[in-house]
Amino acid sequence: MVKYITVGLRYDALRKECLAAVRQWPGCETIGGIQIIRSNRPGGFSVRITLYGTAEGENCRTRDALRST
Repeated sequence: MVKYITVGLRYDALRKECLAAVRQWPGCETIGGIQIIRSNRPGGFSVRITLYGTAEGENCRTRDALRST
């Protein structure tokens, strides 16, 4: 079995790194908030986008608008 070397990471640091990584995806530059969901695997998690864009600008999106597309 392969053993991975892991490093402990505080929740706020993980959240900041995930948000920065998500904003690198095309069309996701205006993402404002994420939710980190833990899984049962050690070190496993997923990211849910909770705040799309800002109230100003043409890139503003809402959850309902994105669900309908």
